[in-house]
Parts: sequence; C-alpha cells; structure tokens
Amino acid sequence: MSEMMTASILVGSLNAVLATVLLVVYSGVYGRTKAPFTLALLLFAAAFLAQNVLIVYSFVTMMSIVPGALDPYLLGIGIFEALGLGAMLWSAFR
Repeated sequence: MSEMMTASILVGSLNAVLATVLLVVYSGVYGRTKAPFTLALLLFAAAFLAQNVLIVYSFVTMMSIVPGALDPYLLGIGIFEALGLGAMLWSAFR
C-alpha cells in the first residue's frame, strides 16, 4: 500500500466526517425553518456522505488494482473536496 493511497483513505474518511457534520447542521436548520433550500442542502450533504463512504470502501477493497500513477490525482481530488466541504461547514456555522 502506498503512502498516497493511505493518505487518500484518510482524506476520504475526513470528508465523510465533514459531510456527516454538515448533515447534522443542515437537518437542525431544516427542522427549524422547513425551507426548501435547506432541504436541498440536506440532500446535497447526504449525497456527499454516500459518495465518501463509497470512496473509502472502494479504496480499501480495490487499492491493489488501482494503478499507482493515479494515487496523486486521487489524493488531490480528496483534498480539494475536503477544502470545499470545510468551506461549506465554515459558512454553515457563521
């Protein structure tokens, strides 16, 4: 297992945690407001959570068949997603 693939798994797990926190925050806001926009954000966070759970599962189970040349790209995608989820979480708490 390469260090970059391990880092990709860790970043994917971090993204799943960030998406879970977003899901909790948005569900609380939706419970208070019942706004359609907040419902859309809630579904968006749920989609990110499902995607990241699938990513972590697929990286763990199929890392032996993923070419090593893809490792930096997969890590980069995960880092940029973490930045985006972090920005969404930061704006949700403001």
